[in-house]
Amino acid sequence: MPLNQGRISSEQRLSLLLNRKPVDRVPFFSFAQGFSTLNTGYSIADYYYNPEKSFYALKATARQYNFADFSLFGYASFGAWEFGGEISWPEGAYSQAPAIKRFPVESEEDVLKLGLPELATAGFIPRFVRFAELHEDSSGYYTLGIEAPFVGAGNLCSVTRLCRWILKKPEIAHKLLQVVTDFKIELIRYLAERFGTEKMIPWVGDATASNVIISPQMFAEFAMPYTKRLHENILSLGYRHIIAHICGEQNRNYPYWAQIPMGDPGIISVSQEVDLEIAMEYFPNDIIMGNITPSIIQAGTAEQIYEEAKKCLEKGKRAKSGYMLAPGCELPAKAPPYNVWTIMRCIDDHGRYD
Repeated sequence: MPLNQGRISSEQRLSLLLNRKPVDRVPFFSFAQGFSTLNTGYSIADYYYNPEKSFYALKATARQYNFADFSLFGYASFGAWEFGGEISWPEGAYSQAPAIKRFPVESEEDVLKLGLPELATAGFIPRFVRFAELHEDSSGYYTLGIEAPFVGAGNLCSVTRLCRWILKKPEIAHKLLQVVTDFKIELIRYLAERFGTEKMIPWVGDATASNVIISPQMFAEFAMPYTKRLHENILSLGYRHIIAHICGEQNRNYPYWAQIPMGDPGIISVSQEVDLEIAMEYFPNDIIMGNITPSIIQAGTAEQIYEEAKKCLEKGKRAKSGYMLAPGCELPAKAPPYNVWTIMRCIDDHGRYD
């Protein structure tokens, strides 16, 4: 028996939420990348290899499950390939996304001579362009994974080397972060000039700045200023919203994240390590999104998933500027379909506003 589809479409619901208007029930942002391509008969690699297959898979899976029609395209290791490094594609039984095979920056000298890549041909960027082109004749929003500067710096030289420079050669770390931020600003300008700012919502994810890697003081000096500069430039180009995926254990970073502009409203994607109420406290003017534990969706029972989704809904529905239920990070590519359907059933049972 199909779920109650609601009085309005998922696309209309998302548009209302982004325009600060009341909605009938909580939308679900699926974060379903590899899951979508597997669901439609393709491979996980097809999500990254082939924008046409990715576009189709994301749209078809959103229709099937009644997800928020909000296609996400990108990957967390973005930057290495674009600056001349190498990546490996997810072709093994356990691979979930492209991984860095060779870093483009291996020494201080490499940082000092680092220049910006040619945007039209660099790495994954032509795939970004093709994915955006496919949305030109399609309704609904989409998001491209620009990623935060701190993530980008770690993708160029390795997180270990970046942290070593932060401690011993802070001027080199700052130089690298400046170049990476310049690159991301030029990229977002390039996309805005080609496709406008109405449909695309930039995705700025940051897992590398987790407090299991750097301290809050390091975040304040080496992460926040560059992400703030990137966000300010994104908004100055006319984008209304930014999705900030604050990935991992970042409880002590939230006071600094709250100083970064997010848009009108921004969308704050909360990982499972942070309580939704913490995010609601620091971002009262933004949409809160999260934060079902992905491993439970993969390996838990339907009853466990239902209860965790219910707890998220009970908290999230109190968010002043709106709420979207979502996994705390990417939906596991091989999650059992029934477990995913269970989340939608929970929204139907407990996600409606009075």
